[in-house]
Amino acid sequence: MIENVDLIELTQNWGEPAGPRNHVVVTSRVRHARNIERIAFPPRASKDDLRRVCETVDRLIRNNSALTDFKRVEIDACTGTQRGFLKESHIISAELEQGGEYRVLHLNQERSSAIMVNEEDHLRMYCMRSGFQLGPVLEQINAIDSVLSRSLNYAFSEKYGYLTTCPSNVGTGMRASAMLHLPGLVMTQQIEEIIKLLPQSGLTVRGYYGEHSEFLGDFYQVSNEVTLGKTEEQIIESLEGAVGQLMAQEEAAQAALFEKKRPYVEDVIWRAYGQLTNARIMSSAEAFRLLSPIRLGIGRGFFGALTHHDLNRLFVAVQPAHLQMAQTGAAGVEERDIARARFLQGVFGRLQSGN
Repeated sequence: MIENVDLIELTQNWGEPAGPRNHVVVTSRVRHARNIERIAFPPRASKDDLRRVCETVDRLIRNNSALTDFKRVEIDACTGTQRGFLKESHIISAELEQGGEYRVLHLNQERSSAIMVNEEDHLRMYCMRSGFQLGPVLEQINAIDSVLSRSLNYAFSEKYGYLTTCPSNVGTGMRASAMLHLPGLVMTQQIEEIIKLLPQSGLTVRGYYGEHSEFLGDFYQVSNEVTLGKTEEQIIESLEGAVGQLMAQEEAAQAALFEKKRPYVEDVIWRAYGQLTNARIMSSAEAFRLLSPIRLGIGRGFFGALTHHDLNRLFVAVQPAHLQMAQTGAAGVEERDIARARFLQGVFGRLQSGN
């Protein structure tokens, strides 16, 4: 069941405006994968195994003063729309969204940290912050991991490190990532070549919802590919270097566009504004496509009433489950597309341009 959690309040840290360099880096995230020794990992676990893991973690969190602000959400007690809402907010993974017995989310009050129970591994814990903050996020998740490890015996090999369901997570069990908005590199057609080069540095690029998801709204999630043979600090250092380069490349691309092709870029931005203001039916994919140039324009002083903070929230709010939870009559695809267009009309129709 859902305990003491109002799901409509659960918007991810995309909403925090204070993160450093958040005009490009929307969020920084670090996740640890852990399993409890002598219990079969989730893909091979029996129902009793999963129940045992769930009850052990429930008891640990309930009785630990350092984790008292974590609230419990039983995934199978959520409706499909509620699970979709949590995934769209980047609170749970697509894997956990599928539901199943003894799958549980523990989410802290600030919504910056979470522990997913019986996903691909017994524990998938993560911390996330707005902007470019990989170092602080690593410290935060390590503090939580340290608390849990005092009461849990993790599956660990002296030779290989933490043992996980997926071989790519064996080692530190850590996945560090940054979500970047890169419209400049997309418009200058540099993004494909950059994506091809990142694996040479042990990094990979994923879509808006992570692994196996598509790229939407010019958002790209950059993360480490493997963890075996590397320390947490080495992984963070490598990712920070790559993200720093991507930020510099994106800023240079934007500067070149506005210097050499300003009429073209402004046309893209204002056409997007016109469609958002006047469209009567709009899919979520189209909304993402049109909101991206608006976010680009904000960075150049357009739309004085809007901030990056506002756009980050809009990208979340226009997704299907969010619309369904906000407007109970928007259950079907067509109803949602109409509701989405009407919602965006309301937002952009009130805007007084600062340009």
